[in-house]
Amino acid sequence: MVTLAILAVMILFFIGGWLRADLVALIGLLLLVLTNQLTPVEAMAGFSNTVVLMIAGLFIVGAGLFHTGLAERLGAALIPYAKGSEVRLFLVLIVTVTVLSSLMSNTGTVALLIPVVLAMSRQMGTSPAKLLMPLAFFSSIGGTMTIIGTPPNLVAAEALRSAGGETLGFFSLLPIGLVAAGVGLLYFYVIGNRLLDVDDVPDTVAPHPMMPPLSVYALHVGKGHPLIGRELRETLWSRHGLTVLGERRKGLAHRLHAARADTVLHEGRLLVSGAEEDVHRIAHQEGLRYEHVPPRDVYGKEAGVVIFTIPANSPLIGRCLEESRLRNRYGLNVLRVIRPNEEIAMTRLKDVRLEQGDMLVTQGEWRDLEKVGEETHLLLANERVTDVANRAVSERHQLAAGIIMAGMVALLVFEWVDPTVAVWIAALAMVLTGAVRHMDVAYQSIQWSSLLLIAAMIPVGKALENAGVMAWLVTWISESFGRSGPVWVLIAVFGATMILSQIISNTATAVLFAPLALSLAAALEVSPVPLVVAVAIAASLAFMTPFGSPTNAMVFGIGGYRFLDFVKVGLPLQLVTAVIAILTILIIFPF
Repeated sequence: MVTLAILAVMILFFIGGWLRADLVALIGLLLLVLTNQLTPVEAMAGFSNTVVLMIAGLFIVGAGLFHTGLAERLGAALIPYAKGSEVRLFLVLIVTVTVLSSLMSNTGTVALLIPVVLAMSRQMGTSPAKLLMPLAFFSSIGGTMTIIGTPPNLVAAEALRSAGGETLGFFSLLPIGLVAAGVGLLYFYVIGNRLLDVDDVPDTVAPHPMMPPLSVYALHVGKGHPLIGRELRETLWSRHGLTVLGERRKGLAHRLHAARADTVLHEGRLLVSGAEEDVHRIAHQEGLRYEHVPPRDVYGKEAGVVIFTIPANSPLIGRCLEESRLRNRYGLNVLRVIRPNEEIAMTRLKDVRLEQGDMLVTQGEWRDLEKVGEETHLLLANERVTDVANRAVSERHQLAAGIIMAGMVALLVFEWVDPTVAVWIAALAMVLTGAVRHMDVAYQSIQWSSLLLIAAMIPVGKALENAGVMAWLVTWISESFGRSGPVWVLIAVFGATMILSQIISNTATAVLFAPLALSLAAALEVSPVPLVVAVAIAASLAFMTPFGSPTNAMVFGIGGYRFLDFVKVGLPLQLVTAVIAILTILIIFPF
C-alpha cells in the first residue's frame, strides 16, 4: 500500500504541475527508498540502465546533426514534399518516423529527427510542439511493425520461443502496426493537434539573426618582411580605418589567431576589415599584396563574429569606440556599427559615439565573446554566443556528421554491436570530428531533465513487484476473467499492460506481463500467441504520460509540454488504438 500511495501522490503532482516532473520523480524515488520499498541499489539501477545511457548518447548525436546544419538540410529536403501545407508536412514526417522506427530503435529515430523537426518548424514558421508529440507517438506505433522495432516485441518473441510454441516472424506484427498507424493519422487529422494549445511559434524556432555583409581582405606577409616580429599596436592601422581581425600563420592554414593589441605578427596572412581604399592604401605603404576573401575565413575553432546590441543600462552609451576599450580589455574587434535609419561610415568607427540600441558586429576569440555576452552588462548578444560558435565551427563537418549518422543507423539495423555501444561510438565520433565543437558542448546538448525523469521512473516497476502488486494482478485476472473465456482474458491483459506501461518503462512492463500471458494461456489451454502479442502491443502504445515511453520523455521538455497535454491528446488516441489493436489481434492471431 505504501508503494501505491507514493505512486498516487507522484501522479497527482505530475498532473497538477506544481513541481517539475523530474523533481517529482526524484522525490518519489527517494521516498520509496526511505520507506524500504526499494533498496538503494534497486533505486539507482535506473541511472545505469542501457536505455538511459543510449538516450544520453543520442542527444549528442542529435547535436552534431543540428550544429553542422545537416538537420536543416534534411528538413529542407523534406519540405518541398509538403508544398507549403502543414498537413502535408505532418504526413511526410509521420511516414518518415514510422518507417524508420520499424527498422531501428524508437529512441534512435526520435533523437535523429528532433533536430530535423526543429529545422522544419523554423523554415515553415510553425510551432515544433505540433510535430514533436506526434513524432514520439508514431515512433511507438512504427516500433510495433517489426520484431526489432521495439524491445517489448523482442520480449514477446523470446517468451514464445522459451515456451516451445509458435515463434513470431520479422513482419508478423506488421498488420497491427499498419492499422494503428492509419487510426493515428486519422485521429490527428480530425482532432489530435487541435487539443494542443500551440498557436504561437515559440522563440526556439525563431530564425537566426542575419549577419550583415562583411568586407574581409587578406594581407600577405612574406618571409623576411619588416612587419614580422612587431606588435600590432605599433602599426597604427586602426587610426586609418583598418581593423585587423586575426592572422593565419604559415603552416597553420586552418587555424585563425584572433588579433589583440599585443599580437606579434608572423609570416602568413593577416585578415583585415575596412573600406577597400584604406586596405589598398595601407597595403601599398607596407609593400604587401592583398586580396578579397569570403567572410567565412574569419570564422575558426578559436574565433568568429557575433552581433551585440547596446542595452539601456550599458556604460558604453555616450562613449566612442576608442574610449570603450573593447579591444584592449575584452579582445573584441568592432567591424561595424548598425544604427536604425542611419548610415555610419566604416572609416571613422573609432569616433562613433554609441547609443542605446546600436548593434555592434564584433569579432574575437569565442571565449572572449562568450565572456562579454554572459558575464558583463556591457552588451547583449542578439543570439547566444555559444550557439553561434557551435554552428560556425561545426558546419564545415556536415559530411562527417552524415557519415556518422549513416554508420550508426547501419549498426542499429544490422545489430553488429550492442545498440548502446553503437550510439556512443557515433556520439564520440561527433566530438572527435568536430561536428560537436567540444565535450562541454556535448554535455550541454543532453536534456538532463528527460534523462533524470526516465532513470527515476524505471525502478518504480521493481517497487510494484516488491510490494506484491504484480502477483495480486495475476491472481485477479485469472479469477475474474478466466471463466469468461480467452477473449475477455486478452482484453484484461491488454488493459492491465496498457495502464502499467503509462507508469513504468514499456520494456519492464513487457518483462512482467509476458510470463503472466503464458501462465494464463496454459490455464485456459489456448494458444499463448494472442495473449503474448497483446502484451507486446499494449506495452508499446503508451501515449497518456510523458514517462510511459522514453520517446515521450525526450520530447517533453523540448516541446514545452505539460503533463496534462499528454493526457488530453494521448488518452483518446490510447482508447481508440486499444480497441482497434485488440480486434486486429483477434483476427490475425485467433485462439
